Amino acid sequence: MPVEVECDFCGDTVSRPPSVVERAEHHFCDKICHGKWRSEQLDSRIVLQCDYCGTDFKRYEKKLRDDQTNHFCSKECRGRWQIENRPQTECTNCGETIRRVQYDIESANRHFCSRECKWEWQQETATYDWESTPNYGPLWKERREQVLERDNRTCQVRGRNKNELGYTPQVHHIQPFSEFDEDQVELAHHPSNLGSGWISNTWVKTKSERNCPRK
Repeated sequence: MPVEVECDFCGDTVSRPPSVVERAEHHFCDKICHGKWRSEQLDSRIVLQCDYCGTDFKRYEKKLRDDQTNHFCSKECRGRWQIENRPQTECTNCGETIRRVQYDIESANRHFCSRECKWEWQQETATYDWESTPNYGPLWKERREQVLERDNRTCQVRGRNKNELGYTPQVHHIQPFSEFDEDQVELAHHPSNLGSGWISNTWVKTKSERNCPRK
């Protein structure tokens, strides 16, 4: 008479002959359950907990670095954790606490929480260091906005507007700002020497081709 036993994998009740029950240490309802059970028994992976979402997951121990202190179940969780745990620094202008990549903190002396804070700081501390990268000065913000309005906030190289680009096009000097003398700031920022768009070889013009009021 068949004997009822419990499947060692799924827990369902199955009927087996007494001789089979006595002979076998484990019992399964079918080959699928048997196969899954064997896979789990042979699995040499260790169980870890994701440091971001808390989900348990498995990894082969040989794939873990000796100095690895954080573990994640997916690239998405790793990325989100890295964003939320970036080192903190302060905005140079307003003092607000902001998070930045460690490399950016170490490679720059000043950090800003927004473009507005950067502009405000630049206007208050505007100086002209003609020996290195020049500060465009307080006139630049006004001229930049003027050129963006003139160009309908559209890249003059790609022909794509702000909505299509996903950001406001940058404004660049056709004749490089560094080629102007210290007393020619207004000339350098003249609208005819400015254009909205992506920097490319299209912007590189010879002096005879530049339509610049400096001539």
